Amino acid sequence: MFRAILPVLSLLVILFLPRFGHGQAIRISYAGTSGYNVPIWVTHEAGLFKKYGLNSELIMISGAAQSMQAMLANETQVANTSGSAPINAKLKGADAVIIASSYDLIPYGVVVHKDIRTPADLKGQRIAISRFGGITELTVKLAVEKFGLNEKDVTMIQAGADVQRIPAVVTGAVAASVLAPPGLFAASAQGLRVLADLSDLGAKYPTSVFFVMRSYLTQQRAVVKRFLLALIEGLHVYVNDKDFSMRVMKKYTKLGDPEIISKTQDYYSKKTLVVPFTDAAAIKIALPADAGRNPEEFYDNSLIQEIVKDGFIEQLTKKTSASKER
Repeated sequence: MFRAILPVLSLLVILFLPRFGHGQAIRISYAGTSGYNVPIWVTHEAGLFKKYGLNSELIMISGAAQSMQAMLANETQVANTSGSAPINAKLKGADAVIIASSYDLIPYGVVVHKDIRTPADLKGQRIAISRFGGITELTVKLAVEKFGLNEKDVTMIQAGADVQRIPAVVTGAVAASVLAPPGLFAASAQGLRVLADLSDLGAKYPTSVFFVMRSYLTQQRAVVKRFLLALIEGLHVYVNDKDFSMRVMKKYTKLGDPEIISKTQDYYSKKTLVVPFTDAAAIKIALPADAGRNPEEFYDNSLIQEIVKDGFIEQLTKKTSASKER
């Protein structure tokens, strides 16, 4: 389907962009291999950054501090992380700003060791998270509250990525962890039980955002706009071309089970924001309770508003729909 969609969209480049000479280099970091990272991979692999005059390079950087350090050193220009990274950075004085959000729900489930049969069994136990200060810590806090426990009833252990946390639960080194697809489905395939799926709660959170430094947005606004044009088209490809997206996911995650890849694609694509406006309600959830700050300070929707006003998304949607009907 991707091969059918892309040619009919090419006219949009002529309509909305000037001709480019040499592409503008742009380095984009992403934080991990969860399913909500797939849209940026799809955009890159589909050649859409190149289409919009950008020479893109994707770099995986785990950890908010490392991601921010790379951006402050101008080693990267855009980062795809959870919203906690730019929010905490801004609270500490770095002028980071969110320019788009592709997924703003909590997509995590609580997976448990075979000895854990009820939420009450988690009392006094250790729960593995990826890192403190991120979405996995928040997910544990929400889950504990849902289970009727106190946060002090469990001990959170920082244990790294899914590939470290899943074996920790399997062996009993920890009693539980919180995982997002595809890790959630991979854990289930290894016999771990899902005690609760937080996505069922519809809880808002800026799970997958794209941020830049405010100075970069000011000085390179046209480049950031081109990035967003490519991303938005990539989001449409991601949602509408399952086969292509699954191939990309397999390449980056190294997953070999087509069923897990398919279930992950279905899980995220139905709630991915193809028009990636950032919602103040999601930012508010990610702010510390004592921050005393306005959510609007942390994001800038102006470029996406421009893109919508230009008619780009309307034409993109029409072209995509027409291609699907062929």
